[in-house]
Amino acid sequence: MAHETGTADTGTARSRASLLNRLRHHHALEDRGHDNIVRLGQADRVWSDLYHHALTMRWSTFLLWSLGFYTVINVVFALLYMTAPGQIVGARAGHFSDFLFFSVQTLSTVGYGLLAPVGLRAHAIVSVELLAGMLLNAVATGLVFARFSRPRARVMFSNRALLRTDDGTTHLSVRMANRRLSPILSVDVEMFLARLVVQPNGRLARQFVPLVLVQSHIPVLRFAFPLLHVVDDTSPLRTLSAAELRMEDAEIIVTLTGTDEMSGQSVFARTAYGFDQVLHNHRFVDIIDAAPNGRITVDYTRFHATEDGS
Repeated sequence: MAHETGTADTGTARSRASLLNRLRHHHALEDRGHDNIVRLGQADRVWSDLYHHALTMRWSTFLLWSLGFYTVINVVFALLYMTAPGQIVGARAGHFSDFLFFSVQTLSTVGYGLLAPVGLRAHAIVSVELLAGMLLNAVATGLVFARFSRPRARVMFSNRALLRTDDGTTHLSVRMANRRLSPILSVDVEMFLARLVVQPNGRLARQFVPLVLVQSHIPVLRFAFPLLHVVDDTSPLRTLSAAELRMEDAEIIVTLTGTDEMSGQSVFARTAYGFDQVLHNHRFVDIIDAAPNGRITVDYTRFHATEDGS
């Protein structure tokens, strides 16, 4: 009986370890981008969400798709024009390039005057292509503008989180900075402790516990700013040991939202720290100095630098 119990416990431990590894692998994928994740049972239909895909795909992919679609539509209309022989003035019979360039001129509504339709079928095809050209030009202009104007926060976070004790008070600190010249207004920052915990039903699930910051709202973010969480009796870090945090694959997640002063658009940024990225008894090197002429100097080359604070 004891042997059977031991075998069952071993099987349960192996099952738990297998589930833990799968959850860790899934969580690791969250920060690698949506291109590396395969969703089974949830088809990603491009045509049903074309606008989103056009906005989020890489610029190189967007330009290749645009060039391909532009080429295909001109080839199709050139072939249609060739079915109406003699109805495109200036186009040589059997010369595909003449009909192709006539399609290019028609689609872009340029019309140099050297090539022109004269027959009923040619005029009908031209009418369809002109309508398609106006719609495509409007859509393309909107997409390119939306891609350029999409808000992006140029916020940098320190590559390490620091855990230090000063005058009997332990605090966790992270440094962030605005890399743009224009400030970010009304910045709200949240910090969470993400853990893999065992639920009452015996299954593992990721749990997010808030880590209260000393200052979570920043009216104006111009340069660098430290985020501090005091590890007091109310902090979940007070009762968890380093071994427990490693076992639960715990990490610190920081999210930021604000408003870009120049564009008036909302911007977002986030980062995460595993507990292998937490330094103990260190502090960040000061990067803000006052120059003799009264101007403020921010040395971003030392942004990630730390020093022994013991």
